[in-house]
Amino acid sequence: MKKSAQDREIEKLKKQVEKLKKEKESLQRDKRNLKGRLSTAQSNNAKYRSALKKKRETECWIGQGDFRTNDESIRRHHYSSLMVALSVAFYARLSVGSRQIVEIFNILNEFMGNVFGKVPAYTTIGYWTQELGLSVYKESCSLFKDKQYALIVDESMMIGSEKLLLTLAIPAVNAGSAITEKDITIVDISIAKSWNGTTIKEVLEKVADKIGHKPEYVISDNGSTVCKAIRDAGYAHHLDISHTLGMFLERVYKKEADFQELSNNVQLARFKYNMQDIAYLQPPSQRSIARFMNMSKWIDWISRMQYLYHTLQNDIKSIYAFIPQNASLVDELAETMDCITKIEKDVKNNGWSHDTISRCKQLVTTSLMSGNERQCKVGSFILEYVERELAFVNEGESHNASSDPVESIFGVVKDRMSDNKLSGVTPIILMMPLRLNLADKGRRVNFNFKQRLEEGRHRHIKEWTNENLSPNLVVKRINTIGKKCAGF
Repeated sequence: MKKSAQDREIEKLKKQVEKLKKEKESLQRDKRNLKGRLSTAQSNNAKYRSALKKKRETECWIGQGDFRTNDESIRRHHYSSLMVALSVAFYARLSVGSRQIVEIFNILNEFMGNVFGKVPAYTTIGYWTQELGLSVYKESCSLFKDKQYALIVDESMMIGSEKLLLTLAIPAVNAGSAITEKDITIVDISIAKSWNGTTIKEVLEKVADKIGHKPEYVISDNGSTVCKAIRDAGYAHHLDISHTLGMFLERVYKKEADFQELSNNVQLARFKYNMQDIAYLQPPSQRSIARFMNMSKWIDWISRMQYLYHTLQNDIKSIYAFIPQNASLVDELAETMDCITKIEKDVKNNGWSHDTISRCKQLVTTSLMSGNERQCKVGSFILEYVERELAFVNEGESHNASSDPVESIFGVVKDRMSDNKLSGVTPIILMMPLRLNLADKGRRVNFNFKQRLEEGRHRHIKEWTNENLSPNLVVKRINTIGKKCAGF
C-alpha cells in the first residue's frame, strides 16, 4: 500500500526532528565542555591575576634583578613608585641632572611606545630626592643603637661662604675589605660659616647622644680643628692613612730641589706637548690639592718611561731626557711609593691590628730604613705613625683606617651644586644619604619608596631647611631685584 503524500511528509518531519534532537544533544555536550573549559580558564585567570598582583605588591625587577621596587600608585602623588624609584636612582647614582633625567624618559617613551607614560617635571624629581633623602637621614642614628660603630668626620667642603661638616658612621670592626659606600651611613650634616674645635666637638657629642652610646673611635684627616675636637671629646682617634702618608712625603720631598725640578719637568711635558702627536706618551695629571696623596700614578709613569726610554725615537728622547738624567731620584721615588702603596693596601683592606702594624714595621724597615737619608726620614715618620695607631688597638681588634668615602660623597655633591656662589648650601645635599641607600644592594632591595613618600610632607623639607640651612641668597636676590637680574 502506497504511502500518502501526507505520511511521507510526516516521516520526513520525524527524521528532521530526530536529527535536530541529536544536534541539540551534541550542542548540549559542547556547551557542557565549554562551560568546563570556561570554568577552568576563569580559575586559572584568577590564579594568575592573584599571583601577578602578589608579585607586583612584593617586587618588580629591573635589569638583572638588582633593583627592586614596588610598582604601585602612591597616595597624594601622580606617579607610580617605579617612576619615582628610577628617577631618584638616576639622579643619585649617575652624573646627570634632573633635566637630563626628564629627557632620558622622553627618549625611552619615544622608542618604546610610551612605556612610561607621563614624565615628571625636573622639579618633581628634585622634590622626591629631597623628601626620600630626609627620610633616610632622620632614621640614620637609630641604625647603630645596638652596634659597635666608628665615626668618620671631615669639614673640607666649602660651598659659597659656608663649610659643610659631614659625619659618617661605619662598623667599628674591619670586615676584611676597604670601606666603601655600602658600609657607611651619614649620621650628621651640619653647615656653618666656619668650624673650630669646640663646634665640631659639639657635633660629635650630639651624634653620640642620638645613637645612644659613644663611638669606638673616630677617623679624620690631619686638620688641626678636627683633631682638637676629637681629642677634647675624649675619643680614640685614627688618622686617615692616605692623608697621613701623603703628608710624610710632602714633609720630606716638597722643598727638595731635585724633586721640584723633576715635578716641574713632568708638568711641562704634559702641557707643552698635550696637542701634539706624542701626546700618547704624556704623563698623567698632577693634582694641585693633595698632590702628595696622589703621587703614585705619575711616579709609576716616570718608572715606565725610564724602562722604555731606550726604545723611543730620538726626537721623543730629547723631550723626555730629564727622566734618565734623574734616574737615581726616579728609582728612589719608585721604591718609596712601592712601600707606601703596599702599606695603604694592607691597612685599608685589613684595618689597624697588631698583625698589620707588625707587617708595616717589617716592610718599612726592609724597604726604607736601609735606603738614603730621605727614605729613612719617610720610614721614621711611618714607624712613629703606626706606633701611634697601635695605642688605640687592643690585641685581637681590627679598626678601619681610611676616610676615603667622605671624599667620594663630597665629589658627588659638588657636581650638583650651582656655580653661583650666592646659592650656598641647598636642600639637594639630602641626596647624599639617599645615594648611599641606593648604592648598596642590601639596603636598596628593602627600600620602600611608596611608604616613605606617603609618610613624608613637603613642609618637612621646609622645616629642616629653615632649621639647618642659611637663607638662599639667590632667591633673596630674585625677590628683591627681579629674576632677570639673578645672574651677574
